[in-house]
Amino acid sequence: MNKLDELLSSFKQELYNEECVKEYFYYKQLVESDQSIKELDEQVRFHQKEMCRNKDNDEIYFKEKALYEELKAKLDNNPILVNYQIAKDEVFSLLVDIKHILS
Repeated sequence: MNKLDELLSSFKQELYNEECVKEYFYYKQLVESDQSIKELDEQVRFHQKEMCRNKDNDEIYFKEKALYEELKAKLDNNPILVNYQIAKDEVFSLLVDIKHILS
């Protein structure tokens, strides 16, 4: 292993030890393994597609839109997803800072 590979490996390890990165992976795993979040996301996508399919039928469209908005609000306010998004934003910010330092 050359010096650059060693430095990159060390940097990667340091990055993974950052608290925000640990939190990101923790919440990512929770989101990926939470069946209720997956089902809610599928329902949101279903009603969104139904809105598109029925854009010319106001009665069905507005019924689907109400269901979509209700389910989307539940999804957007899920504490696990909220914490995941916060952690994701923090990691993104950290990576942007690193990019600026390196450029």
